[in-house]
Amino acid sequence: MSLPSELRVLCAHLSATSTTELPYLLPTLLQYVLRCQVPLSSSNPSTTKTDASASAVLVHKLKTQLSTLLNGRSTEGRFAAVVLIKGVVDVGGWEVLRGTESWIRGLLSVLTKTDPVASKELCVVTLTKIYVMTHQYPTLLREITTPTLPTFITSCLNLITSHHKTDLLPSLAETIFRSFTTLLPRHTTLYRPFTSQLRTVTRPYLAPTFSDGLFVPFSLKESARRLVVISHQTAAKNNGGEEWGKAVRESVKAIHVTADHVFRAVVEDWETTAGYIPETINVNDELSGGGFTADDFSPWNGISSGVERLRGLLELLAEYFRYSTSSPVCIPLEALVDLISRLLSIAVPSGSLSGQGNVRLHPAIGRDEKDGLWCGVPEIHVATLELVDSLAGRLQDNFMSFAPIILDQLFWLFPFGKNAPEFRSAAYVTLARILSQVGRSFDRSQVSKLSPAIRACCNDVNPSDSKPARTEEDGRQKPYRNGSANQNADTFLQSKEVIPTMNLENAALVLAAKSLLPRFLSNIPQQHLDISLRSLIERTAILVHHKKAMVASIVNPFVGKNGKAMASVLPHLSREFSDDDVVEVLLRPRMPVIPTSGSRSAQDVPNIESEDEDMELNENLQSIPEVQEQRSDLFAQPAICEQTGLGPRIQRTPANNSFAFQSDATTHSPVVESSSVTIERTTTIKTVTGSTMTPKFDDDIIMDGGDGSSDEESVHLTMQLDTDSESE
Repeated sequence: MSLPSELRVLCAHLSATSTTELPYLLPTLLQYVLRCQVPLSSSNPSTTKTDASASAVLVHKLKTQLSTLLNGRSTEGRFAAVVLIKGVVDVGGWEVLRGTESWIRGLLSVLTKTDPVASKELCVVTLTKIYVMTHQYPTLLREITTPTLPTFITSCLNLITSHHKTDLLPSLAETIFRSFTTLLPRHTTLYRPFTSQLRTVTRPYLAPTFSDGLFVPFSLKESARRLVVISHQTAAKNNGGEEWGKAVRESVKAIHVTADHVFRAVVEDWETTAGYIPETINVNDELSGGGFTADDFSPWNGISSGVERLRGLLELLAEYFRYSTSSPVCIPLEALVDLISRLLSIAVPSGSLSGQGNVRLHPAIGRDEKDGLWCGVPEIHVATLELVDSLAGRLQDNFMSFAPIILDQLFWLFPFGKNAPEFRSAAYVTLARILSQVGRSFDRSQVSKLSPAIRACCNDVNPSDSKPARTEEDGRQKPYRNGSANQNADTFLQSKEVIPTMNLENAALVLAAKSLLPRFLSNIPQQHLDISLRSLIERTAILVHHKKAMVASIVNPFVGKNGKAMASVLPHLSREFSDDDVVEVLLRPRMPVIPTSGSRSAQDVPNIESEDEDMELNENLQSIPEVQEQRSDLFAQPAICEQTGLGPRIQRTPANNSFAFQSDATTHSPVVESSSVTIERTTTIKTVTGSTMTPKFDDDIIMDGGDGSSDEESVHLTMQLDTDSESE
């Protein structure tokens, strides 16, 4: 194999190009590096000694050039060296890693120089990549990572602490936090001495407020919270579980203390069940909080800052249940449920709801603080529901015992918070998770409480269905009938043309509503659902072409109080998704072949016409235990056969109210077809009781009963299916 020409060109460019122009050539040079994987990652890349010698010379030359640029005085050269070293390490593997000790020292020196922030971020990324790759090699881990990683941690912490929090770029802090999050689980003992410093540098970004005068992006808050959550892994003697539980309990207490100040305008009816005693708040002082101890969060002032601090603490608490722990932990469920009940018991006062949910207000609190609280309550509810969702996702089936408590609180709160799109989105996500666990156990009263959520979900999935079309005439000013008033000539135009309006939908809200819609059909007992709500769900699914909701409607049919089944949406599903595999299975199910002792080829199977052959087939069917267990169900539900292999789920088409079958002479497996075919089929079913049972079929199924005094006490059913397509 010949030596790649990209390696020669790469070395030539690094030698001939000035350091100030190297950043402009980096995209091209990186492409060359990626194409040199073979010579960089192999100790013997060529088949001939000549190529091997030339390759070794060029690789050594490339490494020397990168080291010269990294240790040089040019800022542009160091930037180009960092980028190229990252590419060489990615493609080189162990052959490059074993010689990166000098590069690591040069990269660490860049972190202490006055280079641009972009160079320092790339240094952090490159060093993180090297440490991650050396983790699988014990020798490199002992010789390279262990001696240099503490220096890397110290340099990164100095970068954060040397700058004021208002001067530090969020991208640099986020890069450092993500690097620590990646390396800490792999090197817990090396990070153990820096645990207290990590908590100090991350605290300003966990729950920032307006009072801090600092804008913190969501990505930075997320990276800082994740680093704090996994920091319990540095605990000595496998005490990580205890540290995790202690941090969760401290977060719950901090949320309660903050809520005491934020909710001081409300006389709460909530009673604790976990033993928390609320603090006495002086209503005459200015609203403030935080900064009580050295380990506390920064102080805040005003209701807006208080709401933001409370929301940030709830989001931090939810992060503890999204990531794995290093050891088993004990979750304080009682304290968590008590906290959730308190936060969801505050509803915005609304006179339009007949006074329900109105809270008692403290007369000593001013109007401005109360209005600020009502504006921030939806944000608190959203953060609380996100906490419920993360807790339910972590506990899975163990959350079932607490689901009724959360559901009752959510059913009570939904009418008061449904006007906020963010609240509806969070409520849909939480409701979908809870319904998947306990929805099938609902009774009629619980299903009736879902009516507001069902109607709101349908409106969010298909908002145009509930909004009338706006015409051009509606947007114009009506002319004055008084002649003295100024009139606009355009107002006399009576155009009825419909003006298309741009519907700016909330993507997260629509996605959550679409995910919840099939749950109303598959996770709720349909006999408890009102027929008007069922019709609304099916109509919405058809209008928005929601395949999962339509499939759930077909799989879970609705039977009214009069005993009649609602018309199926299968025609709409088959028309919209005719090429879908799921629709194909519903229309034409293929049943498995029933193995018998006397199975023969398709050419040797005779037609089943005589009674003796029918009885022989019946004896073969009786040899299957599942058939014997389900034989009585064939009489109880003659129109539906649930046993796999014996028959399909007979689908009644709404057009001619007839049944469609297709029989196969070899497998005797009926198939539901989209076009009905007239087929006569004779089936022998042996009765279980002593007397002959006569099933009741519809008029289009002609029953030809056998002799009632037969020795085998069998009933011969001849199902004749009418069709108009065959006659035509």
